[in-house]
Amino acid sequence: MSLIKSYLLNQMNTFTPNPHLEMLMQREQLMEDIDAIVDEFTFDLPIDDIHERCVLAEDLTRVLCDAVCKNFPAQ
Repeated sequence: MSLIKSYLLNQMNTFTPNPHLEMLMQREQLMEDIDAIVDEFTFDLPIDDIHERCVLAEDLTRVLCDAVCKNFPAQ
């Protein structure tokens, strides 16, 4: 579990339910799901160069997670 997710879970358990913290946890989970999906997808691509495959996966994950953060800001 990521540090952010652990912190947010701790905050939710300590205080009354906060919709903002719940949204942040869902956003974090979405970004983790994106990372897993991209890894799985790029693993199956017919690319022989492992470094090229890793760079593609990292770039795609970064772009998608940036879009998540843009559309669901922390503030």
